[in-house]
Amino acid sequence: MAGVAQTNVIDLVAQDASGKILLVMIESRPWGETSGMSSELREKINTYATFILDGGLVRQYPAAKGLPVDLQLNCPSAPTGPYAAIVEHATAQLKPAGIGFRVSIQPIPHAST
Repeated sequence: MAGVAQTNVIDLVAQDASGKILLVMIESRPWGETSGMSSELREKINTYATFILDGGLVRQYPAAKGLPVDLQLNCPSAPTGPYAAIVEHATAQLKPAGIGFRVSIQPIPHAST
């Protein structure tokens, strides 16, 4: 999967048990690992929002027409500091368009030694 660092790529499109369409972005790095993570996260969220709002989602997945959509950020720990602020801002900006935003904590499995 591409991950947040590849800001122009949709990592995963899925549907949850309730029928909601999920556009999932994957962040496997610890928050703050690189200096550009804040801008990458903002750009990734904008890519996803544009994909939905400009009709790319429905063109690529016609069955998604009329279904609720959430952006989901999968990450190993909850966003903190500036990353939490970006998520909060995105959530507020997307809500009027009927797009949800959620964070799913997905611990990275460690290799056995």
